[in-house]
Amino acid sequence: MNSFHIPVLSEKIIEHLHLNKAKTTIFDCTIGEGGISKEILKHTHDVNIIGIDTDSEILNQAMNNLRNFKQINFIHDNYSNIIKIAKEQQINNIDNIIFDFGLSNYHLQDLKRGFSYNSNSRLDMRFDIKQNPLTAYEIINKYSKEKLIQIFSLNADFPINNNSKKFIDHIIKNRPINNGEKLMFVCKSFFKKVPYKNLIKIIARVFQAIRIEVNQEFENIKSGLKSSLEIIGINGRVFTLTYHSSEDRLVKNIFKEYQKSIHNNKKFNLVNKKVIKPEYKEQLKNPSSRSAKLRIIERLA
Repeated sequence: MNSFHIPVLSEKIIEHLHLNKAKTTIFDCTIGEGGISKEILKHTHDVNIIGIDTDSEILNQAMNNLRNFKQINFIHDNYSNIIKIAKEQQINNIDNIIFDFGLSNYHLQDLKRGFSYNSNSRLDMRFDIKQNPLTAYEIINKYSKEKLIQIFSLNADFPINNNSKKFIDHIIKNRPINNGEKLMFVCKSFFKKVPYKNLIKIIARVFQAIRIEVNQEFENIKSGLKSSLEIIGINGRVFTLTYHSSEDRLVKNIFKEYQKSIHNNKKFNLVNKKVIKPEYKEQLKNPSSRSAKLRIIERLA
């Protein structure tokens, strides 16, 4: 499969990297197809990059895309295990840690993975198909009404009201829902009076809520981000790219928590008081960047 991913806000990330020593260590915790790491390596060769991804298929894409660079080591693991990974790699001082929490175009293009609305393959949505037994099929077909209401509310900001409850009833009534095409049809048949532009946004949030539950994304973000703030070196920086409000709110709250008080004798400060967003030119070039928000926090002591 061809690579389709365009890294988001790569210039801003490179601009804010902590690069003030001979050999800078960077953890690219969501390396995906290798986009941001490739941009960094084009900018400077005096780096040691640890590229992590929980998806073995996309990690193979990164290994192929970055095969000409020797300054990178690839790790198949979940970024929530970053402390363990650093120990295994015998790295004691990390200068930069980068998280891009967005869904790669690779997953949407590979229809057999069951992420896409247009897929007639069985609903799956797992990043780690070897380790994670829970699929989107199990969630949409076997979760109770109460459980579905909960994940739609927590993962995609669906309001808990009568209309949302009726929508969940509609999903349950149309079971079994085997693939993305059927799930999209179920959404369209319930929200048939909604304008098309708004309908597409609703469908995206439905798929988002299920995918987050499948991969336990919020739990991994909490664990990975807090672990990163424990092991980042002095003057080191942690970067996060988020793409929807629930995700960004989680990051924002963790950064605020660490900025306001000293954690294990470590002191932090926000590098950017306001989130960094893509400029109009980047949004035109890469429409999927439109909702991106970059936050950066630095360890002072």
